[in-house]
Amino acid sequence: MKLPPYKLLIQKILKVFFVICWLGISSTPALSETSKSPTLGTYASFSPNGDIRRFAGETLFFDMDFMIFSKAAQAQISFYEENGKFKCILVAETQGLVGFLTSYVKHIYKSTFDIIDNGKRLRTTTFEREIIDGSDRERIVHVMDYLAKRHYWFSYDNETLVKQDNESITGEDPLDDVLGLFYNFRNGAYGKIEKGGIYKVPTFWTKGSSRTATNEMSIYISTNSERAKFEEEESGQELAAKMLMKVMVPSDLFETKNGELYFWSSEHYVPLEAIYKDFILFGDLHIKFVKRTVLPANPLASTRHCSSKHPRSATADPAKC
Repeated sequence: MKLPPYKLLIQKILKVFFVICWLGISSTPALSETSKSPTLGTYASFSPNGDIRRFAGETLFFDMDFMIFSKAAQAQISFYEENGKFKCILVAETQGLVGFLTSYVKHIYKSTFDIIDNGKRLRTTTFEREIIDGSDRERIVHVMDYLAKRHYWFSYDNETLVKQDNESITGEDPLDDVLGLFYNFRNGAYGKIEKGGIYKVPTFWTKGSSRTATNEMSIYISTNSERAKFEEEESGQELAAKMLMKVMVPSDLFETKNGELYFWSSEHYVPLEAIYKDFILFGDLHIKFVKRTVLPANPLASTRHCSSKHPRSATADPAKC
C-alpha cells in the first residue's frame, strides 16, 4: 500500500537525519589513484570518428562515491542494437548502507535513436526517465516526431498517466538527450574535439513542468592552465587523463542544483572520473570508471526491469511496464 505523501516525507527526513548524525563532519573523496594509469580507458579498436554504430555492444561500468561513502552506488551505460533499432540505457542504483538509507533508489534512462548524417550522428526519437524509490515509480517519456515537428511527452505516477502534452520543435538542429550527447560527442559529431573548444547542443526540458524557449546542453574542454587550477582546488592531484571537460545538462535530469558536471577523459574519450556538483541533499557525487566491455548482444537484457514499449503513434498513450 502506498504511504501518504506526508509519511513518505517524514521517512526521508529521518533517513537524512540519521546520515547527518552518523557522519558528523564529512570529507570530500580524493580523486582516484587508478585514474593515474595512462592506459585506463583505452582500447584497441578506437577510432576518433566514423560510423557511430561501431559502439554497439559497448558497456561502461562506474562506481559512485559521495561524502565518506565509497561505492555508494553503481552505474552502467550501454549502447546496443535491438530489433533493428539503436538504443542506449543508463542504470544507476544505490547499494549497501546508502542503498538502505535511500530505499535502494534506482535511476533508469533509456533512449532510442535514428542514425543520421551518413552514420555519424544519433538523433533521439524517444527518451525515458524513470526513478524507482522503494515502492514509488516516477516516469516521464518524451517522443520526438520530426516529420510533424512535434515533441510529445507523457508523465506517470506509478502506473497512472497523470499528464501529457505536446509542443512544436523549432530550429533546424535535432534535440539531443544526454545519452545521445555522450555518444555523439565521442564520435566528433559536434566538431573537432580540442582543448578550449565549446560545444552547445539543443535539448528539451527533462522533467519539470516549466518549459523555456531555449534549452541546451554544453561541453567545454578546459585548457591546460584551467585544468591545473581546477585539479589543485579539488584535491591537489594531477590525473593522467587526456583532458578535463565541463558539461552542463538540465538540472532536473539528475536532481542537482544546476546540472554542472566535470569529467576527465582518457585518450580515447572514455570518462575516467567525474564530479557531479551539488547533488541534492548529499553534495558532490564522485564517479569512477571501472571497466569497458563489448558484447555482440544487448548486455543489459537481464537487468532491465520491464519490457517498455512506446506508442505506435506519438499521440497514443505509451504502454505501461
